Amino acid sequence: MHSIQQTHHNASYTLTNAIGSTQKPACTSSQVSEIIYDPQNPFTLHLLLPFLQQLGHQPRWQLWLSPERRLNRYWINSLGLPENKTIGLNSVSTESTVEMMGKALRSGNFSSVIAWLPAISPEIKEKLNQAAKEGDCYGFILQSLPMLQSSLMHNEMFGKSHWH
Repeated sequence: MHSIQQTHHNASYTLTNAIGSTQKPACTSSQVSEIIYDPQNPFTLHLLLPFLQQLGHQPRWQLWLSPERRLNRYWINSLGLPENKTIGLNSVSTESTVEMMGKALRSGNFSSVIAWLPAISPEIKEKLNQAAKEGDCYGFILQSLPMLQSSLMHNEMFGKSHWH
């Protein structure tokens, strides 16, 4: 198995080494994933944890864009994520979160960008995907089930349904 501490780290290389393969993944067309979770059962978020821990070995940062609260450093440490390479920013609106996420993904300074967002359009997701490819970064959009249901209900009321 190759060393993860190589000079040029790339997200797909890290992923393949995390699962013990020396080949590139066959399909890397989507580097931005939407994860729907139930706030009453946070287990879903723990499925993402091993991947984030692996990305934490890269010399790049991890960015968390949160709408409501500051990132809890104790929580970051307890998950085994690198506190010294983790940045948490509060976002004030969906638009500003999407804009910040796109800029961060494109910058190449981050191994992963995690953001809480409601349902987004396929066009916005494609723009974020393109930014992630340019910056060789992974993006994770976290959507709580109640937030997603509310967003979908709002879109149905106004005739804008966005299914992914």
